[in-house]
Amino acid sequence: MDILLVDDPKNAGELRNILEPLGHVVIAQALTGKEAIRKVKEISPDLIIINLQLKGEMGGVKTAGKINEYKKFPVIFLTSFMKNCLNKSWQLPEDAVVLSQPLTAEKVEYCIKRAVQ
Repeated sequence: MDILLVDDPKNAGELRNILEPLGHVVIAQALTGKEAIRKVKEISPDLIIINLQLKGEMGGVKTAGKINEYKKFPVIFLTSFMKNCLNKSWQLPEDAVVLSQPLTAEKVEYCIKRAVQ
């Protein structure tokens, strides 16, 4: 599966180290929402993994919304703060798939299966 990672380089590197042995390919990385939107139009990934707390003007939820205005892609939201997600402070879509840290191969693969079903 071709994946776009939208996160800081440290988290993206950790995710890449989990995804690639599972047979997935990180075809691009983006640091900000604007960069992610631009890259989606260029590469059309199979899946997007996006941090809820992005640098720049747009957070992860807003970025995913803008991307879905262009084309619907499966999205996994990455967070360190699962409690905030449960409290709906992020205003996640009803069908959102959320991957919380610490990351494991099992959690990542489970979230991927849920996102693309």
